[in-house]
Amino acid sequence: MTCSDGVATKPRTVSFRNCRYAYTLMLLGAAGIGGCKGPQCENEAFFGLPSPDGASIAFVFHRKCAENNAITTDVTVLDFHSPLRNEPGNVLAVGNEQPVRVSWLGPHKLVVTGFKEPVSRRNARVGSITIEFRQAALTE
Repeated sequence: MTCSDGVATKPRTVSFRNCRYAYTLMLLGAAGIGGCKGPQCENEAFFGLPSPDGASIAFVFHRKCAENNAITTDVTVLDFHSPLRNEPGNVLAVGNEQPVRVSWLGPHKLVVTGFKEPVSRRNARVGSITIEFRQAALTE
């Protein structure tokens, strides 16, 4: 084969296997760019209480998720200098907006009160912190 500049070249062939590889890379790249729509849930903290020794902090917050319009009331315990991340609570998660309250009985003992069913997460220990739960009485 001769090109327009008069230099003879060999014809090139493209194998199907190389095309599949290129298409796979393009699809993965497109999924990586267009597949993420940002956070699907948002945390809105409305109460934070440091532990008596100042090493930890308990946050009570509402978690709102756009995907299913769900709202939960969550409790999380973090090291005092750690920010509240966009994650579910590591202590408690209950359905809807509820009047959940937290109080410390000591530097490593947290009490959580004021919640009702449905409870989707309840952890009795987070790191060195033990958690006591006092569920609200059912009133009809």
